[in-house]
Amino acid sequence: MLLSALLFVVYQMTTSNTEPGYDELEKQNRFLRRELDLLAERNERNQARLAVLERETEVVREANRMLREEESGRQAEINRLRAELDFYSRLAGTGGERTGLAVYQVELTRTESPLVFRFILTLTQNIRRASIVSGKANLDVEGTLQDRPVTIYWSQLTEGMAIDNAFRFKYFQQLEGYLTLPEFFSPTRLVVSLDAKGQRKPLTVGFDWQELLIESEVD
Repeated sequence: MLLSALLFVVYQMTTSNTEPGYDELEKQNRFLRRELDLLAERNERNQARLAVLERETEVVREANRMLREEESGRQAEINRLRAELDFYSRLAGTGGERTGLAVYQVELTRTESPLVFRFILTLTQNIRRASIVSGKANLDVEGTLQDRPVTIYWSQLTEGMAIDNAFRFKYFQQLEGYLTLPEFFSPTRLVVSLDAKGQRKPLTVGFDWQELLIESEVD
């Protein structure tokens, strides 16, 4: 009987210590599972929102890019129209001036050869003069060669090339061709000389070489 009573007490102590602990752990486990499920659902919703935001951001970015391209094209068109307006205003002499022969624009662009450059020379004359002007245009290039100031003249720049440098027009004319620089020559300035018939001395205009290249590339 004593042994039976002792076993009963041990049984009661054992069951009373383990069963509440197990229930508590099971309860916590269920709670954590529910929390994990809620977090998984919340994460899924956040991922969906993030995907929507990324798509919206991409749409906005693409719209901004298209707007910038459109604005750039509009600005380029405005600049072109302004240049044309200035050109025709000079021809028409809307300011009332009777300007004579002038160098309206010089375009200078690179070619595949680092020594060869293409030029386009635009000459104008005020319409109010109502007379034909003729003569020859020469392009000389100033620079340095072996640290010495040197001028390369038209005949040297166009040696071996058949380039017509004669002009004859009433309103405007463009002359174009290629200039070949000597090796190791560093150009700094392009000098345009217009020797027109009936004028006492040539019209000479100088341009910065690098600025001409930059302006032509921008255009």
